[in-house]
Amino acid sequence: MIWLLTVLTLWPGGQAPEIRIELVGNAGVLLADGATSILVDLPYESGAFGYMRYEQADLQPTGTVVSVITHHHRDHFDRAHFLARRDWRLIGPPSVTERVPHNRVLVGDSLEVGRFAIVTIPTPHTDDHRSYRIRWRGRIFFFVGDTEDESAIAAEPRSDILFITPWLSCGVIDADRALPATRSIAYHLRPNGSDRTCGPVDVLEQGSTIRFSPVRRD
Repeated sequence: MIWLLTVLTLWPGGQAPEIRIELVGNAGVLLADGATSILVDLPYESGAFGYMRYEQADLQPTGTVVSVITHHHRDHFDRAHFLARRDWRLIGPPSVTERVPHNRVLVGDSLEVGRFAIVTIPTPHTDDHRSYRIRWRGRIFFFVGDTEDESAIAAEPRSDILFITPWLSCGVIDADRALPATRSIAYHLRPNGSDRTCGPVDVLEQGSTIRFSPVRRD
């Protein structure tokens, strides 16, 4: 306990920063550090295509809020709900951003929002599907979205967490590749538990939360 208190006092204000990662549902993941909230594939349409339900009203991110969307399908993006939250901003492919006011869209393949660095990686699924690498204070989190192409993640740097669909986890293992992450977590799961995952992939309950401290101040 004395060692922990010593580490905390090294940071301004005497308390180490922290990132909280919540698996909201489907491919929807909230990353928050107190100043900024990144909503990956949120908000989505609750229950779309038989996937997970959630209470959209319970989604109350704090600080600067940016939705980072992989593609336009309803189980990944609910435009009406996004537009109702007038202070939120949006990162996404043209099929997502084309009907959103320009002043709410952040443009670029590599963007910084608060302490988050967000890199866009074009990957196959829809015509303009994107996966994302998100870095926070030396931590790396990778979100595959719905891509079916296992080679899409092969060249990526090792992540602290790889968020991966059941079908892509099996595609990677079937191709005799390793999952490039310290920890891999399955997302975009059916609520009936019928999904098959492959390799060392954790299956967490909806609403599960993970916390990380930084590896550098930056």
